[in-house]
Amino acid sequence: MWTRLVLCAFVLGLLPAADFSGTWALVLEKSDFGRANPPKSMTMTVRQSPSQLAVSSTLVDARGESQSQYTLDLTGKETENTVRGNRSVSVTSWRGPALHIKAKTTVQGMEIKTVDEWQLDSGGRILTIFRTAVTPNGEIEQRYVYEKSLAKP
Repeated sequence: MWTRLVLCAFVLGLLPAADFSGTWALVLEKSDFGRANPPKSMTMTVRQSPSQLAVSSTLVDARGESQSQYTLDLTGKETENTVRGNRSVSVTSWRGPALHIKAKTTVQGMEIKTVDEWQLDSGGRILTIFRTAVTPNGEIEQRYVYEKSLAKP
């Protein structure tokens, strides 16, 4: 009986298909940044509840270190955040076990649209984020590959 209830809830989209909670470190050599400059490093801590994903990240690039925090609503409601000084509006949806995120961000007066798909592999130890970004300078395809830290967030 319990198995049927869980299966029905999953099929109806009432339960998330994956838990992205953890501390993640970007694996530069497995990632693909398209035409964008790669960072020197990036880590993020993700805390997930049934209705929300909270992300705290640290990015180190040629400009130095920056930190950001943002939340995503996992029920499909629009969420507004400020990420690295830029306003971003996003909507999430589940596509099987993958989290699909559509966002619009304004950077230096230009609108950038992104579509991210978060997928877990290797028993939840590898997080791959596939990103398509549409910018005024064209479309960019990127792949961010993260490894999960053994330490709990």
